[in-house]
Amino acid sequence: MKILTNSKERVKIKLKEGMELKIKVAILDHDENYKSRLVNNFQIKYADKLELYVFSTTESLEIHMKTSRLDVVLADETIPLEQDKFPQGTALVYLCKSTGIEELEGLPTICKFQKTDTIYKQILGIYAEHASHMKLSVHGSSARIVLFLSAQGGCGTSSAAAAYALRCAHNQKKVFYLNLELFGGADKYFSSDGIMSFSDVIYALKSRKSNLLIKMESSVKIDRSGVEFFDTCKNAYDMLELKDEEIDTLLQGIIQMKEYEDIIIDVSGDMDARKVMLMKAYASRIVCVSDGSMIGNQKFEHFCEVLGVAEQREGTSLIEKMVLLYNRYGSKTSSQLDQSAIPVLGGIHRYEGVAGRELIEEIAKQNVLEQI
Repeated sequence: MKILTNSKERVKIKLKEGMELKIKVAILDHDENYKSRLVNNFQIKYADKLELYVFSTTESLEIHMKTSRLDVVLADETIPLEQDKFPQGTALVYLCKSTGIEELEGLPTICKFQKTDTIYKQILGIYAEHASHMKLSVHGSSARIVLFLSAQGGCGTSSAAAAYALRCAHNQKKVFYLNLELFGGADKYFSSDGIMSFSDVIYALKSRKSNLLIKMESSVKIDRSGVEFFDTCKNAYDMLELKDEEIDTLLQGIIQMKEYEDIIIDVSGDMDARKVMLMKAYASRIVCVSDGSMIGNQKFEHFCEVLGVAEQREGTSLIEKMVLLYNRYGSKTSSQLDQSAIPVLGGIHRYEGVAGRELIEEIAKQNVLEQI
């Protein structure tokens, strides 16, 4: 990372669509120690993403702006920013000592004393609201997209999907977990710092005003295992607002955002047109989860009948992508079908007395997941 004042050197980020993105961030603060620590931290983690300019006075900043463009200006809360002196498109942000302050003098704020990752994500989120020069483009991807679904409820589809994502991360793969359940969420299994959630991504999809790719990147969280995800919506109603065409754009964005090796999608719930679209257009592998109960087996057989009709109508092969995984399998309550329309991977027994993160860590140990 170059720390620049008058130099013409630039740090460039190569984007997949062939554009060069230069996020130019100015830090205006009297505290030299704070500026030094922040710059050093950014150098370690984001040397290829940010171009930093540091200033101690508004006068030096204004002189710089006469000849150079800035994307984001971070100013200590004690230094007033006169908004009319900054060109349109420059995002102005106050750095505050206290948490819980969302706005100061009509401008967004960032708490100074947070993890570098959190500050970076907030910078990206604010920048995305002002940037408009990048567009989403569709292109091929090497990502393997694994879709987890079920013909029944209560068989642990989400826990199986999250466990598989965890196992991928343990195998040093770059993996993204996307929960598209109506009332589900990634926070049951994964956690990380940050204030952004899937609600922010949905808003960006709907508004069409902000830079979607950057908004998505600013909303991504990274679990301690390495699994990347969007946190659960702040309001569950936001998931009801998500349209099929927006999910299509969302997945294109995730594919383009980073070179993931595996993208795990949890779409637990009833069979509908959205699932057929995902199965047809995106899924490399479809994992159907069942608990092997009498009702579960009956629903699975009906599910396969529906798939057969969907294949004929859509003119595509879906069943050949599918495998059957038994989960929450009990020796007294479960049994495997004598004949199955799709290959059976095997079973995962029921874990009593564990849930959430503890549960998926146990499931992730099961070798049957390697066959997916």
